[in-house]
Amino acid sequence: MSVKKILLLGAASIAAVSATAAVAGGYTHEPMSSGGSYYLEGHAGYARQNYLDNVRWRASSGVNTNSANNASGGFSGGFDAGYNFNRNYALELGWFYLPTVNTMTGSAVPAYLKSWAAYLAGKFMVPMAWMQDTDWFFKLGVAYRSATIPAAAQSSLAVTSGNSTYWHPMFATGLDYSFSDMFSGVAQYAYFMGSDKSFKFIAVNSGALGTMAANVFTLGLAYKFTV
Repeated sequence: MSVKKILLLGAASIAAVSATAAVAGGYTHEPMSSGGSYYLEGHAGYARQNYLDNVRWRASSGVNTNSANNASGGFSGGFDAGYNFNRNYALELGWFYLPTVNTMTGSAVPAYLKSWAAYLAGKFMVPMAWMQDTDWFFKLGVAYRSATIPAAAQSSLAVTSGNSTYWHPMFATGLDYSFSDMFSGVAQYAYFMGSDKSFKFIAVNSGALGTMAANVFTLGLAYKFTV
């Protein structure tokens, strides 16, 4: 998914849901308050990262020749902290662990690609008229993503560096269900972009292996408080 598509999706999603909620009577504008609340969230679930079907990774590594390597995806978890300016707007800082991927062939000692993503995002929330105590939310921001491979994998893959970091837009969407004034359940989908410039090949003009995009599906628990 391109940067332009992410930005367009964000604008369209916010506009569409705001209009729908307003028609349904579930959205009323509230003025910015002088104070707000803080929140902490923990998430756990599954991240889809499709290294298995990527042509360059299949040709250069062992992602398609070893088992239990998370080449298509695996466990993901993370946490975030944010500040609610009012009922509809918040600012959030978060971090996610992404699945490790064994890059070596089945007969070789495993060498894992490890990655994570941190982000800063604005959060837009709308109460859903037809779902009591439930908010729809959309997050749009910028993510810093890190991916590393050990020296053994760097040598086997013939790449110039075992580290890759980059900045890209990110977005997330989902539902918050309030159990009480302090606790909420969270169902979320988050998207972190990949990069086709990660892990450049040593051979000149050969391109790079790249880092795959992460589609992260999680359930979580949120705690809201004031100070």
